[in-house]
Amino acid sequence: MSEPIRIFIGTEPAQWLATEVLKRSITTRTKADVEFNDLMGINLGLKMKMYTGFSFYRFGIPEQCGYKGKAIYLDADMVTLGDINELLNLDFQEKPALAKVCNKTTMFTSVMLMDCENLKHWKVREWVALINAGLTSYQGCMSGGPSGMNFGDFGVLPDIWNDFDHYDDTTKLIHYTNVPTQPWKRPGHLYRGAFLGELHDTLEDGTVTEDQVKREIDAGHIYPNILLDMKDYITETKR
Repeated sequence: MSEPIRIFIGTEPAQWLATEVLKRSITTRTKADVEFNDLMGINLGLKMKMYTGFSFYRFGIPEQCGYKGKAIYLDADMVTLGDINELLNLDFQEKPALAKVCNKTTMFTSVMLMDCENLKHWKVREWVALINAGLTSYQGCMSGGPSGMNFGDFGVLPDIWNDFDHYDDTTKLIHYTNVPTQPWKRPGHLYRGAFLGELHDTLEDGTVTEDQVKREIDAGHIYPNILLDMKDYITETKR
């Protein structure tokens, strides 16, 4: 029997609903076994503000895996539209990790496929100590750039596995990168359908309850009319 696909999700309490929707979008599109690990609340001692409350934890994943096997990292603000097993089996291109290209020297590490055995030099607490001492760059590590500890580690992840604020028939994963307009934060996102459709199915099968959604509304984590907008969207798409 094959090992489950290890998926690590960078999240925080305010992203609870998005995280649950993401998980369901993964499990219903693959026949493979999946093991989820939520990355949040880990104190690394970094003496600077991270991009998000979970951003640097991703580089500790190979160590958490005992530097064995493959692992996938995802931000919480995503919905998968394809089989995650296809991502797991992408060609590493003779590199120990894959990420989407940003420019000639940097990457977007919001989705990563990692060959943990070949990432034994990813020692996140050592990196934090070097950042705190001004000997390496947080931004460089986050982007796999020349000023970071992971420069040269990345092969090219196809854009369809990290499609920013858009999807079409080829998209395998949509990433809602603009935080204020994320379709659980504000109505009207042009590509809200991937999230609202998945939210509907998540409620239908009981993965999430309406009471839990209302709890998140009361906490200010999602906008008040999301359930009504979801129902309107589903009705519209069935016409």
